[in-house]
Amino acid sequence: MMDERRYFDTQRLLSVTDGVVAISMTLLVLTLSVPVVKDIPNSEGLWPEMRGLWRESLAYLMSFFIVGLLWSYNHLVFRHIRRANGTLLLINLVFLLAVSIMPFSSALVANNWDERLAAIVYGSTMFLAAAATAASFAYATRRRRLVDEDLDVGFIRRENSVALWLLAVLAIGAGLGFINSFFTYAVLGTLVVFYWVTIALDREGVSARRK
Repeated sequence: MMDERRYFDTQRLLSVTDGVVAISMTLLVLTLSVPVVKDIPNSEGLWPEMRGLWRESLAYLMSFFIVGLLWSYNHLVFRHIRRANGTLLLINLVFLLAVSIMPFSSALVANNWDERLAAIVYGSTMFLAAAATAASFAYATRRRRLVDEDLDVGFIRRENSVALWLLAVLAIGAGLGFINSFFTYAVLGTLVVFYWVTIALDREGVSARRK
């Protein structure tokens, strides 16, 4: 018989998760510098200075939608998790660690977009967050320890399999930064667009298929 004292409700865990994600998304805007025309020698005006912020703006937009994507993935996973324990709490803390790093890694890219190390850090941060969420689902569904007993086994297998594929692509994307930073950004950008399209189509889970 299951010892209910080992488990607790997921509500507080999700509240903390939502709070950290919201703060991280808000802090991302701090990566955008504000030009002060009168303090810039030989400035041609505010509009030319703002045009020069396109890299920072692109890094901000991409990072904003990446954090939103990571939150969505985490949210979809926890839709199926009915209770939590210490192990799941620790796994989710790793997810929060990665999310909290995103403002730093985004600023790193915005100011060093052509540096390979910046791209590697950026890609690795996204990989860590996605890996933690995938691990949460895999752990919770193993022997259905934290999910409903009637959760479809085919859905569980499909989610775990596609999550591994996703992590492989993210790992390759981060690794490509050793060759050229652009490759990492191209892989991450493609994944972001693909995943948000599947969300717009109201699909279920990371596998983008209905149960």
